[in-house]
Amino acid sequence: MVLACLFSLAVSVPAAPAKLTEGQVKSAYLLNFAQYAEWPHASFPDAGTPLVISVLGKSSYLSAFDALTDRTVHKRRAQVRFISRIEELGDSHILFICASEKGQLSRILNSLKSEAVLTVSDIKDFTDAGGMIGLVPKDGRLAFEINMKAARRADIKLSSHLLRLAVAIRE
Repeated sequence: MVLACLFSLAVSVPAAPAKLTEGQVKSAYLLNFAQYAEWPHASFPDAGTPLVISVLGKSSYLSAFDALTDRTVHKRRAQVRFISRIEELGDSHILFICASEKGQLSRILNSLKSEAVLTVSDIKDFTDAGGMIGLVPKDGRLAFEINMKAARRADIKLSSHLLRLAVAIRE
């Protein structure tokens, strides 16, 4: 119940809030997406395995993602990595792809087709390109779209609560 309330708060945050930066809003979304996603058991070899969130590319709001470090999701400590190439992804569970990587998007997503990595981006038409969760502006706030085919291919289960909050679901 508490998680649902927290997620609802993040969903209703304006795209250009007076107190929260764009990066803070996007990092809050990442944490909430992790709460409502389930990875295959093999993704976490033991109870101490952290939830690894990688951020690929450059953006003015990257420092906001640092706030996710050491947060807890499903009893796992979150660890944030900033990477400049997809080859550095390693054992990541979530990949946020910055808009600076738009020209490489097809190659990035193709390299992840068989990986259990939740892909998230604010690149326009991200879910149409094969990404899992696209952050989109809607009515003055930040919303999200989901690509279920991409999530199923990665064997990542997204909760029905998350699906209900999405502004669009692509099959």
